Amino acid sequence: MVKISSAIGMLAALVACGGGSQDPDAGSGDPTTFIAFQTTFAEFRTWTSFHSDGPADDGTFPADVLGPRTQYINTVPPPGSTEFPIGTVIVEARENAAHKIFAGVKRGGGFNSTGAVNWEWFELEEPINIVWRGFGPPLGDTYGGDKNGCNTCHIQCGASNDYVCSPKLLLSAF
Repeated sequence: MVKISSAIGMLAALVACGGGSQDPDAGSGDPTTFIAFQTTFAEFRTWTSFHSDGPADDGTFPADVLGPRTQYINTVPPPGSTEFPIGTVIVEARENAAHKIFAGVKRGGGFNSTGAVNWEWFELEEPINIVWRGFGPPLGDTYGGDKNGCNTCHIQCGASNDYVCSPKLLLSAF
């Protein structure tokens, strides 16, 4: 009887703790939602990558948006896709003076419904740490000279490409 009650106690502890077997990057388990964690970005420099000189300095972009960068994508979308799949992670490592690292994660679930729908924005630092995440930079911080930073630009330049602005990551090219 003692062995059975011990086994039941261990089983109850495992159930209460989630069993310990669930991948933390799997998010909520809902296939329409993906939640990114620090470990999601850990190997980004090994992903498929594209180098870009960035937007032309035509006076319309603030200095923090300009300059060369390398963009990394965890999974290239299937040919003929009209949007990036939920779980797509795109990391952009800037090679300008600031050396900032930004990311967009196709979170899904209707996240960011008034901005770049289904996308969550991140600033990262190496070794991999999430500086901020959400709809855009934290209050009091700006990116691209705009307090709405990520959403404003990605809506303007990327709405027809599932809010991804990079000419290197056009859905029609895959």
